[in-house]
Amino acid sequence: MFAETPRASACPTYKLDNSATRVDIALLVSALFLQRFSLSFGNSSTLQLDIVPAALIFVHQFASGRLLIQYDRLLWFLVMGLTATASLLLNFKSTMLSSYGLFLVIYSLFALSRSSTPDQYKSTLHGFQYLVLILSCLGMAQFAAQFVVDGRQLIMFYGIFPNFLLPSPGSIGGTAPWNTIGKVSVGGLSLIKSNGIFLVEPSTMSQMAALAILIEVLVFRRPRYLILLTFGLLLAYSGTGISILILSFPLAVLINRRAQLPVLLISLFAFGLLATGIIHLSAFTERVDEFENTGASGFIRFISPFWMAADYFDTASLPELLFGNGPGYGYVPPRAFYYASGDTWFNLFYEYGLIGVFVFTCFLGSCFRRSRCPTALIAGLIYHYLFTGNNLLDSPLLIIMVVLCTLNGPEPRRGRSDETSHHRSSLVAGSAVG
Repeated sequence: MFAETPRASACPTYKLDNSATRVDIALLVSALFLQRFSLSFGNSSTLQLDIVPAALIFVHQFASGRLLIQYDRLLWFLVMGLTATASLLLNFKSTMLSSYGLFLVIYSLFALSRSSTPDQYKSTLHGFQYLVLILSCLGMAQFAAQFVVDGRQLIMFYGIFPNFLLPSPGSIGGTAPWNTIGKVSVGGLSLIKSNGIFLVEPSTMSQMAALAILIEVLVFRRPRYLILLTFGLLLAYSGTGISILILSFPLAVLINRRAQLPVLLISLFAFGLLATGIIHLSAFTERVDEFENTGASGFIRFISPFWMAADYFDTASLPELLFGNGPGYGYVPPRAFYYASGDTWFNLFYEYGLIGVFVFTCFLGSCFRRSRCPTALIAGLIYHYLFTGNNLLDSPLLIIMVVLCTLNGPEPRRGRSDETSHHRSSLVAGSAVG
């Protein structure tokens, strides 16, 4: 069914805006506060709990006609689905089906959109800021509380939640690594890094705080938020969030001159915390050696994928390079003497090949087109998605990207578009209802 261009309504728009904002915040709550919880099916299959309420929300919104699918996004999604299916059939194993299905389900969410006003989108950003601020405050309290209580038990919620919902630190259902309880040596003490209690890793706390700082610099510029978010960023003692800001701040300053002063202030504040010893600089400088340690986090995130790619190009056949090795297959270099862990870009290439990478890039490009999301924030999210870990099927991050980048689109053009909407529409409606 085709959606006609919405006409001006006599009803006030703030009610619609509030309703859409509540939906966005519900999705963000699912992504941020449920990511550590999962449902296990047997010994090898797990489902992260955050995807369940998010999927129900999207299905309800689409069925009630509040979400639309743009034709260009739909076209590229169908082509992407065909390439993923081709890779599956050429390398078929029954164990690939779960990854294949999850890949199509999660990325179908990027094809959904709705028209939104600037104020509505700003309210969504404010909701994200408030949620990350809560996590930052929890992280600050968590870091201080470990001097009084058992920090491990605090992270594990003191047994409040059943064990089957909350896998042990170090695993997702016993299969995928989590570094939920990460330690850092500070002043001769071994302390637990802050993960905001609800986030899977301290690095995730660092990444979310960095994205929130970037939004604050670009849109709101509130000193109290910047201060608390900076504490959340630094107490995670992780370099990934800092790398997001290092890459995004110059772009933010070039595009938006009003961001120059907040960037300067936040840089001076962070420098002050490090210079005074409130945040120990040595905990960051010592981690530079991780890029040479083949089993350390820095090497695994930023060096290992490139070594894996070099090994793979030496051994892969032409069909494998073009069509990939199948969903969720996983590459282990035959002569690897290092910890092999591919980032999103490498796993996408390995599983779906060069053709899949090209189609996938076109699909995401069509989804990001005409987004209300600030350019610097899109750049930070893309860098985070591609280069800080294997985020190809990371539902929490992907849900956040959908809400911030692709779900909220510009309002339909009026005037001549009203006259031509009867002949052609660029949108497919979810339902006739609404």
